[in-house]
Amino acid sequence: MINWEAVRAEVTRHLQALIRIDTTNPPGNESEAARYLEGVLRREGFEPLFVESAPGRGNVLARLAGGDGPPLMLLGHTDVVAAEPEHWTHPPFSGALADGCVWGRGALDMKNMVAANLMVLLLLQRESVRLNRDIIFAATADEEAGKGNHGPGWIIDNRPDLWDAPLIITEGGGSDFAVGEQRFYTCQTGQKGLCRLRLIARGTPGHGSMPHGDSAIVKLSRALAGLAGTAFPAHMSASVRRFVEGIASRRPAPEAALWRQVLDPATADTALCALPISSTLRRELGAVLHNTASPTMAEAGSKINVIPGEATAWIDGRLVPGQTPENFVAELRAFVGDEVAIEVDQCTPPLEASSDTPLFRTIAAVMQKREPDAPVLPYLMPAGTDAKHIVPRRPETQIYGFMPYRQQPGEEEMELIHGHDERTSVEELLFATQVLYEIVCRFGGVEYR
Repeated sequence: MINWEAVRAEVTRHLQALIRIDTTNPPGNESEAARYLEGVLRREGFEPLFVESAPGRGNVLARLAGGDGPPLMLLGHTDVVAAEPEHWTHPPFSGALADGCVWGRGALDMKNMVAANLMVLLLLQRESVRLNRDIIFAATADEEAGKGNHGPGWIIDNRPDLWDAPLIITEGGGSDFAVGEQRFYTCQTGQKGLCRLRLIARGTPGHGSMPHGDSAIVKLSRALAGLAGTAFPAHMSASVRRFVEGIASRRPAPEAALWRQVLDPATADTALCALPISSTLRRELGAVLHNTASPTMAEAGSKINVIPGEATAWIDGRLVPGQTPENFVAELRAFVGDEVAIEVDQCTPPLEASSDTPLFRTIAAVMQKREPDAPVLPYLMPAGTDAKHIVPRRPETQIYGFMPYRQQPGEEEMELIHGHDERTSVEELLFATQVLYEIVCRFGGVEYR
């Protein structure tokens, strides 16, 4: 019998230790975190593999042998985004334990899941659980920078022998949310694609004392102004369709009818505005129903008295499954006009896995047992995970995002991720560890104990 109180203390210590290792990316420095995990695993009888894609960019993998079924990987990244210490209640790399929470950068994204995954593997080993498939633990580098040059993509390209994981559970879903009094959980089955591009306006350079009618900055400004209040066409992915249908099935008839109107591109935006939901959920649904374009950087000129001949803005574009960069550029052109050139800089395709699989059904069944009145719904993530580096290289891979987390009133998870005072409840960390352990046991053909 597992002593869950002891597990609570142990998984909390591991999370604190990981947070205290500053893995801000850039530069990353994930090797220290990977070495910490390697040491824990080795002391427990595993033979972990430590591999660096570059000096300081460490990854660690470990395997628990099982039967002949397709291996299941528990995947997490150890790098984190930058923090501004002056805005934090507790220092961002302190791993402080206060008010029932572990505080620090990475407490939610995603060293909490790395610690929970580690604990699951350790418990399987200690309990001598023999599953019908291998379980692989992977803690990798370089997710937050976007290009993933030092994590899973690098491993697959350079050490393909280490990556035989057709089934993966990672970040990107698992949080609960409410519509009225009804609670649901998400399981990420897809994520929007990335299409980062530049808008470039060109004009006539000159002296700042003599304005003229061919200013690159003015042209760029007009183009960017065209993005204000943009309403790109709605596009329905399978994940969004099942997500909306799942909510509609639990709502009163008049509201359910509105939810179903969201699934019609002709009425989607009007229905979304009319739904009695939080502004956060409305904004998130709007993002996954459409391609989106967010101006994030602009550059023009080098001196106050010189009219520049060129002005550039960078656009963070995200694509719904089924959409391509060509579709997106055509949609964008309708809003920015013809005074700017559009140059695509970086693309990763949208991804979507089926929710009609044994692994998804196992996740849903475990949660139904624990929370029978809060169903699990497929979820399309507006942002990205390491899946964008894996699936293009291994198209057969099924990746689900599921780190179970019950939102705390006033401390919504998405408001803390990448924000100030990032923290995770110790109670929720234990809950996640218990749920992930049960999912792995059941999916591996062993009744949960």
